[in-house]
Amino acid sequence: MRWRPWLFLLPALAPAGAIAQSWPTPNFRHTVAIAGRNQPTQLRFAHDGRVFVAEKSGALWMYRNLLDTAPEQIANLAEIVHQYQDRGLLGLALDPRFPERPYLYVLYSFNGGLFADSPPRWPATSCPNPTADFAGCVISGRLSRLTLAGNLATDEHVLIEDWYQQYPSHSVGTVRFGADGFLYVGGGDGASYLGGDWGQRGNPDWPDQRSPVDQGGALRAQGLEVEKLYTDQVWLNGTIARVDPASGDGAPGNPLANVPGATPNARRILAYGLRNPFRFTMRPGTSEVWIGDVGWRTWEEINVIPDPADGSALRNFGWPCFENHGHVSEYTLRPLCLSLYAGGDSGGRTPASPPFYAYQHTSGNAISGIAFYPGGTYPAEYRNALFFADYTFNRIWVIRDTNGDGRPDPVPDSGAEVFGQSSLPVVDLTTGPGGDLFYVDIDNGRIVRISWDADTANRNLAPSAAIALDDDSDSEGPPRTIEFTAANSIDPESQALTYAWDLDGDGDFDDATGVSASRDYVAGGPAPELISVSVRVTDSSGAADVARTIVTVARDPLFSDGFDAADP
Repeated sequence: MRWRPWLFLLPALAPAGAIAQSWPTPNFRHTVAIAGRNQPTQLRFAHDGRVFVAEKSGALWMYRNLLDTAPEQIANLAEIVHQYQDRGLLGLALDPRFPERPYLYVLYSFNGGLFADSPPRWPATSCPNPTADFAGCVISGRLSRLTLAGNLATDEHVLIEDWYQQYPSHSVGTVRFGADGFLYVGGGDGASYLGGDWGQRGNPDWPDQRSPVDQGGALRAQGLEVEKLYTDQVWLNGTIARVDPASGDGAPGNPLANVPGATPNARRILAYGLRNPFRFTMRPGTSEVWIGDVGWRTWEEINVIPDPADGSALRNFGWPCFENHGHVSEYTLRPLCLSLYAGGDSGGRTPASPPFYAYQHTSGNAISGIAFYPGGTYPAEYRNALFFADYTFNRIWVIRDTNGDGRPDPVPDSGAEVFGQSSLPVVDLTTGPGGDLFYVDIDNGRIVRISWDADTANRNLAPSAAIALDDDSDSEGPPRTIEFTAANSIDPESQALTYAWDLDGDGDFDDATGVSASRDYVAGGPAPELISVSVRVTDSSGAADVARTIVTVARDPLFSDGFDAADP
């Protein structure tokens, strides 16, 4: 993906109310959930009802809920974000236990890094040509953790800063948590999209001091193939990494985590050989990664990394030697690619894996959003379906799970079903209240909701459930009474709400009613017990939403050494 210079004119040229989309049936519709943002890039929902929106410039906004018309800017990283073309604040994740653990994770194009100078290195929205032969404005990607205190997210803790980004395309992208509690982060190859790039046009003022000769450019995405030739260690360009959210170190169970002498970056990497994994998502309830990789000449790809819990082997998705199943002509004579082509495309340290799905294009398309639909108000045939969007194509497609095994069924390349089309400048897809799909419209500064009604004459949006702990309650600790509130739950049409609580984590909403609830929690054994507490909020039309949080109950420290209170 590349943000063409004319992209920035679109918000001024488009009529304020113009969103003309078509959906599979009239039962589907779209409504604007949030408006008035400046090039939003990411959207995240918290279980306490708050909504967080990132902007390309580096601003972070907090909405109390979807009815909030006066959001607060909780952070502004604009002074250190390079937002030219593809670059900017592009990734946002909340701690899985947020707000009890008040951490936000941001992934952005850092306007500096890799060298000893102080940021900002370049003008925030431009790239002065530093040499006669355009050599790019070199920066790094940066993954950081912020701490939210009140209405400010501060105390930036840098976790990783090791993507060599020479050109303003294929920068960083998504950061997400897996079900395993580890942080997954992606970055593009940082190479030129104008032609073959293997580092032959290096920037002499900000040189790549690690890559082997003629193994830079897009070939940085294959760094692990020639790892021994690198100075120090490979870059994270063109990879998906899995890291400890507290330190940024490679997570246990990664493919190279226990290899003697492995470098820090090698220990982080789950998969490589990606051009621009701008957006990826997790299959619900797992750490299986589904990646939308932006293509070059011919193909956009969806690639899959199996859940590390099922055994962690390196994945190589082939870029820049492969695009889909084919060889890329600009790189076919590069020695690294020739090694991968050996044995009928089975050569190399890690032979290239084909994509799960690919679709063909004839112009500058860009897969730009991807999300699973776990279930909700949509018809049953969409349960566990995979939705994905293309910013340039202005479409959303769907691949359904027709056999009910929880995974999308393989379909022929370019054969996915069109779900929505026309005026869909999507840069992120996610699910939110009511299980509905929400997308980020960067051109018009909006967050848009896609909902479904059985009766088109009586439209109704599901409410937004919220669950939070009372100020005097703690989410972790010894046996205690915990008080909960759903007071921040809202209904878009201001209908009356009713509440049903599951306080013991058995899946049944039969423990309490009302906007607040409490329970005495006791320890059941020597190991800390994690309990999923939920509230179901229902409007007067019968539409519902569920919010969940986790509480931990540990035995009193007096008995933490294995002494059992029941012993004589």
